[in-house]
Amino acid sequence: MLTKHGVRQALERFTDHLKRKGAVVHQVWLPPLDDGKTGVDDWLVATGKGVDDLIALSRGPRPEPKAAPPKVELLDEAPARLVRPLSLIGGYSYAATWCHVKVSQSETQKKDGTIVRHDPPLQRFEKRLFILRQDGVNFGEGAQQPLEKLPLEVYLPEVPIADRLLSARGMKAYDPKNPPQAAAVFQQVKEVVNRFIDFDHSLAEQDTMAELIACYILATWFLDAFTVTGYLWPNGDRGSGKTQLLQVVTELSYLGHVVHASGSFAALRDLADYGATLAFDDAEDLADARGTSPEKRTLLLAGNRRGTTIPFKEKDADQNWVTRHVNPFSFRLFSAIHLPDHVLASRTIIVPLTRTPDRYRANVDPLEYSQWPHDRRPLIDSLWCLGLYYLPVLRACEGLVNQEARLTGRNLEPWRAILAVARWLTDEGVVGLWGRLEGLSWQYQAERPQLETDDFTTLVLQALVELCANCARCARCASHIGYTGKVHWQFAASQLVEVVYELAAEDLMLTLDKQTTVKIGLTLRKMRLKKPPRPGGKGNRHWLITLDELKRLAAAYGITLPEQFKPITGQPL
Repeated sequence: MLTKHGVRQALERFTDHLKRKGAVVHQVWLPPLDDGKTGVDDWLVATGKGVDDLIALSRGPRPEPKAAPPKVELLDEAPARLVRPLSLIGGYSYAATWCHVKVSQSETQKKDGTIVRHDPPLQRFEKRLFILRQDGVNFGEGAQQPLEKLPLEVYLPEVPIADRLLSARGMKAYDPKNPPQAAAVFQQVKEVVNRFIDFDHSLAEQDTMAELIACYILATWFLDAFTVTGYLWPNGDRGSGKTQLLQVVTELSYLGHVVHASGSFAALRDLADYGATLAFDDAEDLADARGTSPEKRTLLLAGNRRGTTIPFKEKDADQNWVTRHVNPFSFRLFSAIHLPDHVLASRTIIVPLTRTPDRYRANVDPLEYSQWPHDRRPLIDSLWCLGLYYLPVLRACEGLVNQEARLTGRNLEPWRAILAVARWLTDEGVVGLWGRLEGLSWQYQAERPQLETDDFTTLVLQALVELCANCARCARCASHIGYTGKVHWQFAASQLVEVVYELAAEDLMLTLDKQTTVKIGLTLRKMRLKKPPRPGGKGNRHWLITLDELKRLAAAYGITLPEQFKPITGQPL
């Protein structure tokens, strides 16, 4: 028989054990320490309890856990939030990817709380989120740090296509002490473009055009470094390689995706919200403002400038209508037989293409990766790592382009990201790249009236420059000072009609009639040109433009003034 001390100790241990298991233990009578005649049998009889009663205590209802009330703290500003897979936040760049993991589980728990052990362990495969920071630290389950240690909030509800993401091997191999060589990655991208696209009779020679497209591809990986982006519009007849160029760019660009013009607006909206590079094949409908849905066109036209958001209504999980603000800022490409309207054209670099007899390029599909000069999967990983490491650097390069480029304003905007990449790569060892592409951007302005046939203002200004140039050849007109005290020209709107008609492409369908004269007059009024007073208030009204105004307008629209103006000022313009 146990002693009273042994009974008390045994009951205390047993009671503590039941409480640790979560059982509700009622007050149990314990024998007093000074009772010298109570044994364990006497205690059971005295309490009226039996062994079954003790066992029942261990099977009693478990107490419901009570969570501590939340602590609310007022913040001075919104917390940092990662909403795009490749972003620059607080001086650090972050890359998000979804990798496959193998989960092994040796124990599971049934609904009644019973623990089941498994030998061998159960295994399953899942895709989970990982975040790689610029300094090489990765976050996620099984990574260096758990996601809870990430100093920002993560909101990435959509999982992009796997072959567009950074691979697990690439994430493990990333080393900030030994980053990818920018010049080497650029050369590989350029060689891929050269392999599939023939730029004969395009804006420049083959090598320079391949550099232009390669810089555009690299620019998509530095989206967060720019304040404005440009669009590419491959243009040409059927079979000229427009779709092939779109495929090459999207296969190498940041989250590249080919979208048909009839694609759903919801999918387009979510892709744009991630900053994906969107390529629209057969985009003739998009060039027609009357044939495109207003929501889709708004999303397209608003996507070239940072800071713009578009509000949309959608239903939440509870089927309630809520307002969602979408960030459409991203790079885009369009391929079409027709040219863009003047609104899209002002945001676009048009790339003319012609059919090629080159069997080496024409008879191969970019989606056949075995034909690539470089293995695509390691190249995509290199581009991810390049964007992650150099993203903060590219932000400063955009400011250098604004200072050093000859183009200004709207003419520079489609080229700014490309030139920023070219400026950075030149510092990284690609000899002469900045000079070649900056020169191409300047030469491109001379072709714009032929490429952007719907830009009537540019056509009128081109005609006005030619009219003034012809007048400058005349000594009498060259010395025409008049009442303004400055070199100027007076002309009638009807004098520009024939010149505009000669400069315009057939797509504009101009006719030599009074309506064209009125349209030219309205355009001159938009340029804020003046009409001088008529002598005696009689005669036809004329327009007046000074040499300074002509120079200012030509610079604003990227038009080069001809040599005929040099004798007027005595110095090159």
